[in-house]
Amino acid sequence: MKPSLSRLRDALKNVAVPKRRRDRTFKDFGSNPDTTRIVIAEAISSRGGEVAARNRAAVVAANYLMLEQEGQHRFFTILAEDFGVDRPTVDSLIKELRDSEDRGAVERKLRTALEAERELLFRRFLSVESGLAFVVGLRADLLAFNDPALADLDDELRRLLDRWFDAGLLTLSQINWDSPASLLEKLVEYEAVHAVTSWGDLKNRLRSDRRLFAFQHPGLPNDLLIFVEVALVSGLANSVDDLLNTSAPIIDSDQTDTAIFYSISNCQDGLAGVRLGDFLIKKVVTELSREQPSLKTFATLSPIPGFRRWLEEKLEQPNFFDLEEETKSALHTALKNPKWGAETQVVSQLREALPKLGAHYLLLAKRGSRASDPVANFHLSNGARIERIVFGANQQDVAQDRALGMMVNYRYEISKIEDRHDAYVHDGIIDAHNDILALLPQSSEART
Repeated sequence: MKPSLSRLRDALKNVAVPKRRRDRTFKDFGSNPDTTRIVIAEAISSRGGEVAARNRAAVVAANYLMLEQEGQHRFFTILAEDFGVDRPTVDSLIKELRDSEDRGAVERKLRTALEAERELLFRRFLSVESGLAFVVGLRADLLAFNDPALADLDDELRRLLDRWFDAGLLTLSQINWDSPASLLEKLVEYEAVHAVTSWGDLKNRLRSDRRLFAFQHPGLPNDLLIFVEVALVSGLANSVDDLLNTSAPIIDSDQTDTAIFYSISNCQDGLAGVRLGDFLIKKVVTELSREQPSLKTFATLSPIPGFRRWLEEKLEQPNFFDLEEETKSALHTALKNPKWGAETQVVSQLREALPKLGAHYLLLAKRGSRASDPVANFHLSNGARIERIVFGANQQDVAQDRALGMMVNYRYEISKIEDRHDAYVHDGIIDAHNDILALLPQSSEART
């Protein structure tokens, strides 16, 4: 569970609910299905008007925050089983639609009937104090169960949050060393790609040739949704260790021509699947282009999180990629020893082989028509192209565990983003630099 969720709980325990009503329901809410159903049904009911209904929704929210995991799961199960779509009404309206002369009226009734009863409760949650934070936390809890029986609830909450976190409602903030300490602390907590090791490390990431942009929402004014860290450099970066080196000299702005996005961190588990990252990158590219016209290249230095697992599976297959025995031996050594970079012979064997295997994985390993690697799929969906595979770009143990130290430059070209997005999303076409294509085996037959 991310630190943000604990803060949400602390804030939401102050939800303004009449004490008399809290005392009546806290004891057996979540443990007694009958009590839980009654309290939920009251919150959904319009009895007494909308203000009264919102107060009852606040009661449900306050009660929910007192539950342990077992009670949470029971709460979600009751919502799923007892407060869904009125199927008999839907079936009746479908029959009526076939013969109706006023199809518009029946279609309006059908749209209403197709909305699950619990969706009204979710909307009322948003109207209580700190309600948006509560709903984000609620979905984070739901996702943690990974229960297929709760898939409809997840879809409803995601669609609701999609509307509330539309790009037009978000604020792009640039965070620097002079930003409030509370935000700087959140950066340390939320960094999910390259952990912040000290305040000196954080300060280095906010120096004059670095940028850090985040999306914020007025409903979560003191928190972050997602942020990206950018290094302004000369030419494509080939080492994240160099980018994070606190002793590296600061580059003058007139010497920089490339913006490297080297870390993107989602801050809220409950917003998984809500489109934020692609909007953020495109917004930042536009902002940096305006701020510093000398920047001509926008690219990432990204991990390849699925590569190692894919490679281990493929090495079990006979004659995969026609690898020589020496190369196979070097690969097995690297997979067992994260410090293999100190072994000269192993490095010599893998310097050429690993990028070829990486190209094979990124371009040919698919889930349906999409790239199997989640980071590749993210950037390709956003309209980037695979520019370069970098051997030895990250010597940290986590990078060795993910991709034997390799990373990828994904390049964003403003004039081509939309076309590349469409080609990939609709036709499964992956755009890659010719140097990447040249790494593929000569045979057009992909053994993925």
